[in-house]
Amino acid sequence: MWRLVLGAVLISFSPLFVKLAAPYGVGGDAAAFHRVLIGGVGLYLASLASREPRSRLSAMPRAGWWWSLACAGFFAGDLVCWHLSILYIGPGLSTLFGNFQVFVLAAWGIVFLGERPGLRFFAGLALAMGGLLAIVAPAWASAGADYHWGVLFGLFSGLFYAGFILALGRSMALCGDGSQLAVMTANSLMTAALLLPVLLVRGESPLLPLGMPLLLMAGYGITSQLMGWALISRGLRDTRMSLAGLILLLQPALAYVWDLAFFARPAGLAELLGVAATLVGIGLGARRR
Repeated sequence: MWRLVLGAVLISFSPLFVKLAAPYGVGGDAAAFHRVLIGGVGLYLASLASREPRSRLSAMPRAGWWWSLACAGFFAGDLVCWHLSILYIGPGLSTLFGNFQVFVLAAWGIVFLGERPGLRFFAGLALAMGGLLAIVAPAWASAGADYHWGVLFGLFSGLFYAGFILALGRSMALCGDGSQLAVMTANSLMTAALLLPVLLVRGESPLLPLGMPLLLMAGYGITSQLMGWALISRGLRDTRMSLAGLILLLQPALAYVWDLAFFARPAGLAELLGVAATLVGIGLGARRR
């Protein structure tokens, strides 16, 4: 369980790196590219050092590679939308909205897998939606276009995040136990390959200047993509899913705290209550029963 907790804490700092790098000219797409590239290289080196045979890329079956490609496509969409949302509305709210993937996954289970969630799930959904309205409604009319786009991109990131989780789970199931490093390495490097043309089309350079931009992106890739996801993928194996869902709420909760603490984000009572209600609702939805 401690791996899951530490992983959630580490990835809660992810949006801070994006926000801090923006004044140095590192756009959202560039931040996404360098996160998965630097993290992917680190994961590849870790897979070479691992004694687990299935940690190697060469051990992945062909079907695992195809699902990893699908996973990379969803992850690229998730990162692009999430990073834009971070720059528009800040680390806290963007991460909170992205975690609505809980309900997208539940809808998938209901429609395609015949799952029947209990009353707790629907209570959580109602509470989370009420919290979302409490956050967005007071500012929507007076806020500018950036705020509107930030909310929409945050919710779209949740859609892509759900697709990423589904494809990642399928890829790991096909590759077998002990394949986490190989699957995450393939996903990270494929995502970088998909993001590179996006970066170039939007006129952003894949090269980082020496100094603070390079340090921030190295920290982003190592803490979030390498250490954070390695810990989470390992921790999920040893933790009850109901408890894991609650532990992973540390990410949006702490991201919101960091937003308040480091960027002096103004937050009224309605927004704070809405955030609390949304977190509780997501927690109930993650447990489903």
